Amino acid sequence: MMKLLVSIFVIVFLCSCGVDTSSNSANSSATTNGDIGIGLDLIDPNPIHSDSNTTNDNNSTDDNSSNGGGSTVTPESDFDTVGAIYDASACNASTYQIARDASYNGVNVGENGSDFFSVKSQGLEIRSEHLEGDSVNGGKTWVTLFYKSFPDIRNLNLQGYTSYVMDGVFFLTYDIAWSDKSIAGIDNTMYVQSAITTKPSCYRLILNNVVGTQISMKKVYR
Repeated sequence: MMKLLVSIFVIVFLCSCGVDTSSNSANSSATTNGDIGIGLDLIDPNPIHSDSNTTNDNNSTDDNSSNGGGSTVTPESDFDTVGAIYDASACNASTYQIARDASYNGVNVGENGSDFFSVKSQGLEIRSEHLEGDSVNGGKTWVTLFYKSFPDIRNLNLQGYTSYVMDGVFFLTYDIAWSDKSIAGIDNTMYVQSAITTKPSCYRLILNNVVGTQISMKKVYR
C-alpha cells in the first residue's frame, strides 16, 4: 500500500513539472521577441523605415546640377553679339542671295572704296565704307548683302532710288519700289554682314520707307 502511494505521488509530481516547463518556455519566447522589437526602436539612430536618400537631399531631382534643373546654356554664336538681338535668319546664305564688296586699295576695280557693287536687276547697290590702305587687312573691308529677289522687275526704275549709310561700315542704295507695299510678294528684309569686328557683325535692314535714313535697322545675330 505504501509503495502504491509513493508511485502515485511520483507520477503526479512528474506531470506537474512537465506542464510548468512547457508554459515557461512559451512565455520566454514571446517576451524575447517583444524585447528585440522595442530595443531596435530605442537604440537604432537610423531605423530601417527611415530613408535618408529623399528627393530633397543633395542627390534629389530638384538639384540644379541635375540634368533637368539649372539654367539653360546658350550656344556660342558665330556672330558678334555686342548690342545685338537674336534673329534666326541673320545673314544666312542658305536662304538669301548675296552680293559682296570690298574697299581696300587693291588692284581690282571696286577695291578703292569709290565704286558700288551693283545688282541692277534687283534695284540694289552695296559698297564697303571701311577703307584700308594695306591689302594685308583687306579681309576686314568686305561687306555682304543678303537679299531676296524682287518679285516683279517691271516695277523697278520707276520711282527713283534712296540710300542708307552706316559710317565706316557700308553704303546701301535701293530702288524705292522695295518699300512699295502695293507690290505683291515683296520681302524687303535684308541683312548686311561686316568683317570689321573679330567675329562678323550682322545688321538687319527693313526697306520700309521711301527715305533711306528712316528705315528700320538693328544689329542681330544667330
